[in-house]
Amino acid sequence: MGKEYMSGSELRQYLHISTRKMKYLMDYNYIPHQNTGQTTHKYLILRTDAEEFKHRMEHDEKLIDELSGHFSSHCKGKEREKPSPKIMLEPTEENLKAFKEYITYLWEDIPDAVSSYEAAELIGMTHQKINRLVKSGILNGANIMNKQYCSKQEIIEYICHPSKISIPVNKVLEKLVRNFMKIYKSKSKRKL
Repeated sequence: MGKEYMSGSELRQYLHISTRKMKYLMDYNYIPHQNTGQTTHKYLILRTDAEEFKHRMEHDEKLIDELSGHFSSHCKGKEREKPSPKIMLEPTEENLKAFKEYITYLWEDIPDAVSSYEAAELIGMTHQKINRLVKSGILNGANIMNKQYCSKQEIIEYICHPSKISIPVNKVLEKLVRNFMKIYKSKSKRKL
């Protein structure tokens, strides 16, 4: 293997993450790697790619936000492996476009600027989380009379990210995806 590469196990130790999180990162290609097809030492990762990802993991707010919600760093007792989350909706270009159109239509009566409280209600997060997304630059916001406002369009873009529709991180997003899938399937059947 040499020092130029590290195995999945070495990567896991290097990043201080669980086996489940390491497997998720590999399955969703967050880190470039080779799949050897073997049971042990299944993954080969360039050391430079691992170092670059570790830097991103510590400093990239967008990446931190994207990965939050899928894992919990606090486990009581022995860490238990859970099955990989099931993909609800394949994040194909067609699905992403259709989902965006669905949400835009669904929220057409909502003002173009919404408070962080309203945004949080729309997508099932706390207003503090929305404010953190604004502070980190993931969403743009404006303070008006001590109230944080966000663009409805940016919130739509945020929830139409492939990771948000494939594996929704909360019940509100899950419900939006489920309702979309029901409508989309019925429209597809009518076209046939």
